[in-house]
Amino acid sequence: MSNKDRITVTISPYLKNKLAKYAGKNKLFSSASDAANVALTELFVKIEQEEKKEKESEK
Repeated sequence: MSNKDRITVTISPYLKNKLAKYAGKNKLFSSASDAANVALTELFVKIEQEEKKEKESEK
């Protein structure tokens, strides 16, 4: 078993339809879990970059 935690999320029908379009066999993402991992990783990288910029501008 991989070293991952399981979470449950609620998403809008719009996001569910987008997920169905891009996640699954022979699609951009192998699964909904894969898509969520990529999306959250990109979100947190963006947030951390913004926080770093804010800290640097306070100096």
